[in-house]
Amino acid sequence: MKSKKEILQTRVSELEETVKKLQQPLTNENWLDAFEVKQLLKISDSTLWRYRKEKQIPYSIVGNKILYPKSFFTESLKNKIVNSHLL
Repeated sequence: MKSKKEILQTRVSELEETVKKLQQPLTNENWLDAFEVKQLLKISDSTLWRYRKEKQIPYSIVGNKILYPKSFFTESLKNKIVNSHLL
């Protein structure tokens, strides 16, 4: 049977590992800001706002900046390409 000290040491080690994993980025996701998205899609500020409001595009707010996952746009464009299954 483990002593209380051993149990605590094991638990602390597990928590340290969990913290290390949480500090690593989940993916190597690239993010676009509003300017880049508007250029990519050739849309206005109001259209981008409406897309966010209608939940047509995913976004995250970091501080006071809104960022959009680049992978969403890449996949969306691939789906519109004829013979995209060849990519």
